[in-house]
Amino acid sequence: MKANKLLRRCVCYGGMRKNKHIFISRDLSPDSVFRECLQEQGCTIEGQSLITFSARAFPSYPKADWIFFYSAKAAAYFRQGLEQLGLDWPTHTQIATIGKGTAQWLQNRGIDVHFIGSGNPKQTCEQFLIHAASKTVLFPQALHSKKSIERLAGQEIKAIPLIVYENEVRTDFTLRPADVLTLTSPLNAQAYFKSYPKESGQRIVSIGPTTSLALEKMGIKVTEEAAEPNETCLAEAVLRCLG
Repeated sequence: MKANKLLRRCVCYGGMRKNKHIFISRDLSPDSVFRECLQEQGCTIEGQSLITFSARAFPSYPKADWIFFYSAKAAAYFRQGLEQLGLDWPTHTQIATIGKGTAQWLQNRGIDVHFIGSGNPKQTCEQFLIHAASKTVLFPQALHSKKSIERLAGQEIKAIPLIVYENEVRTDFTLRPADVLTLTSPLNAQAYFKSYPKESGQRIVSIGPTTSLALEKMGIKVTEEAAEPNETCLAEAVLRCLG
């Protein structure tokens, strides 16, 4: 959805109060929809990833019927690893993604995507198994991946994990107290609450079920969960918290 359409929809959330400070655990671009919508409502926005990322080289990768990507970062680091090995993208392998954002990243680079999930791990796994049951599936992923699709699929696929990048929590950050915390991964949630306690009255927005479950295990109650893992739905979830 374009930013101007979301801005018009923001009007539906009457009762917004000014001067609310919103934190989101990702680095935002200058033209971020999340930033634009919430600033229009008088909020201040602080966006910062609480995780460091670095490539992990792989000497080779096994052949598979499918390659499944959990994120655009996994796709980017997999592609980078292939280039370092002097290998071309595997054009004869079916490509799957957890959601639309990762699919868009691949499609923007001329890579065909044969299955696009909803972003919800349980729903995505059920749909993916219609196509991939009994198949070999390669999962390029982070060192600390939750492996949600692999765990949910169990023995119905032959899963092959391939670590293509490392993701570690940061401790070198200082953040303003926020009225709403918008947390975009379990590791970001872990990083935040390792440094700061939850404040009284503070509302929590989760990007999706995996992050919500991680927060629940930490004893943190989620106020709102984004309908889909993208900036538009995250902004709408924040508005529901404040409206």
